[in-house]
Amino acid sequence: MDNKGILHGMGGWSQLFFFCFLLFSGLMTASFIIVLVMPANELFESARSMRLAQVIQTVCMFLIPALVYAFLYQGSARHYLNTEAHINMFFLLCAILLIVFIQPVINCTGYYNQQIILPESLSWIKEHEEAAGKSLKLLFTDRSIAALIFNLLVIAVVAGLAEEFFFRGCLQQIICKIVMNRHIAIWITAIIFSAIHLQFYGFVPRVLLGALLGYLFLWSGSIWVPVIIHTVHNAINVTLIHIYYDTPQASRIEDFGFEENYLLVSAGLIASILMLFIISRKGTIKQESEN
Repeated sequence: MDNKGILHGMGGWSQLFFFCFLLFSGLMTASFIIVLVMPANELFESARSMRLAQVIQTVCMFLIPALVYAFLYQGSARHYLNTEAHINMFFLLCAILLIVFIQPVINCTGYYNQQIILPESLSWIKEHEEAAGKSLKLLFTDRSIAALIFNLLVIAVVAGLAEEFFFRGCLQQIICKIVMNRHIAIWITAIIFSAIHLQFYGFVPRVLLGALLGYLFLWSGSIWVPVIIHTVHNAINVTLIHIYYDTPQASRIEDFGFEENYLLVSAGLIASILMLFIISRKGTIKQESEN
């Protein structure tokens, strides 16, 4: 049987529905495995169990559905996800500099996102945020190098790989087929990417990050560029949290308003715009030369 024809001939909405089915199946599978391999009380009391649960959930929900969909659509996951595309090292270096320079802008955006007051009818969102905070405390209470390495592997490497394969590698291409506009597809995917994390107080900066990753995928033509940049972004934040968690400096990172940090935010914004211009030009030149 030619697997390429199973999904290749479907319309965009049918492909999206099937992709959502894979996501839901992955969620159910992850829940079953987690319940099967670890007691419920241990999950919220052990950092080791929580990391294992996060890996299971990330792999089952994002990585496996992306690989399955890509294979059923193209007959080769590598071809559909553009894993064999050549990476321009100058492009990649500029992208890494961009994600470093843009950190103050993202933190500042996140600070003002947190200032939004939600109505009482949405109080469950705040409760979910508090639960996420408890999980964060469990993961970062251990200040050892081993804990940092495990957190980097789970939160940066595994999440960066799986989420980019799922969102940029598959979902963005599916939505693009529906809306027939690459820019609209990038922003819709970014909104879904942020919403699925169920963290309202980080919604806006995560949308911006998702859009940036979408454009990097578009301009580079390789899924590995957004994977690497996503991993670097998460690694920066994991390392900062590990170093400054539960210290006076941590509040300065969280309360990153523009008034107190206008020089750093402004410099980061200017440097980011410059990097974006260089990257977009390099990507455009690359695409024109390929055509």
